[in-house]
Amino acid sequence: MARTTTSEARIGTAEVITDPQRLGEIEADWRSLAERRGNAFLTPEWYLAWLGSYGADAEPAVIAVRAQAGGLRGIIPMARDRAARPRSLRFGGANLADHLHPVAAGLEEEAVAAAAGARLGREISGWSAIILDNVDADAGWWRAMVSAAPLSLAAVSYRQTTLPFIQLPTSWEAYLASRSRNFRSQLGRKLRALERDHEVRFRRTQAAPELASDLETFFRLHDARWEDRGGSSSASERTRKFHGDFTAAALERGWLRLWLMEVDGDPVAAWYGWRLGERYSYYLAGFEPRWTDASVGLLLLAHTVKEAIDESASEYDLLLGEEAYKQRFATATRPVETVVLARSLHPTRLLVGAEAALWRAHRRLPPRIRERSRSVAGVVRRRLPSFRRR
Repeated sequence: MARTTTSEARIGTAEVITDPQRLGEIEADWRSLAERRGNAFLTPEWYLAWLGSYGADAEPAVIAVRAQAGGLRGIIPMARDRAARPRSLRFGGANLADHLHPVAAGLEEEAVAAAAGARLGREISGWSAIILDNVDADAGWWRAMVSAAPLSLAAVSYRQTTLPFIQLPTSWEAYLASRSRNFRSQLGRKLRALERDHEVRFRRTQAAPELASDLETFFRLHDARWEDRGGSSSASERTRKFHGDFTAAALERGWLRLWLMEVDGDPVAAWYGWRLGERYSYYLAGFEPRWTDASVGLLLLAHTVKEAIDESASEYDLLLGEEAYKQRFATATRPVETVVLARSLHPTRLLVGAEAALWRAHRRLPPRIRERSRSVAGVVRRRLPSFRRR
């Protein structure tokens, strides 16, 4: 084990776990911390399911930070990407995740990140860039990591976007009262019209024997939603395997929220997310296009918001996406960005800077031109350091 520095004695000692078999030693504490933060993307279940599908290209580098008394202070579940060029270090499962940060109490994030930063270039080597996807735009923890690192790092921030969310009141009626009259009228009118002519049922997956069939139905509806838009980014075989493994673990833990909306016994819309701690999160959805005029996707989303309130959740996270329908539901937004750390004098620093400039230039294009150039931009992005392979 590397020698403990004076700063590490103050902020905590970091151990880097590279053997997946050893993750069981910290799994229970890791899970508890992630649940308290309400973030499924940081659970051991997410990380291990990701290793099961993507581990052939990655080497675990889970940084466990312990306080002087020996208790687990926090975790940064990272992995070295062996397939990327240049080689990178990033959160395990980041290619499928919408919001990332250290697995620690909010006030502990900077100390945990600083302890991890002290190991960069020593126990944590073999990388040219550290890619931090979808971190809070005002986060101080990654700056603490840079300050504690024993090597000079340059930071480039870009790919800014927002995570819309709902600060949930104590009742569905109170939430509706905070929305526009048009919004309330549309929800009520659409649901009444559907229930007048059909039998409508909302059903949540509750037991393991239902999961495989319900997940298959979900992906069929998800694919149908995206068929005319170039296809789903979650359609690859290993992505589907990942979700199969993660949903099984999440159902066992009581986190999974997989909802189906049935009309006359047929599934017409599906919603996939979870409940961890005080947070209810919406990850993916799908619907049958021939029911578009009935707004079945909107009605199912509204139903899950009502369920979150009934479960006494304090927040409903709509996760990544600036779609207009999410803005109609949201009461606030959380800005996030991608931050890339590179060795100051390494050629990767120039490549990362060029990537950030390309991203900003693409974002400045008019929406219509940006849409037309998407396929070309996709080819370029696949050759850049921060590309997230699905």
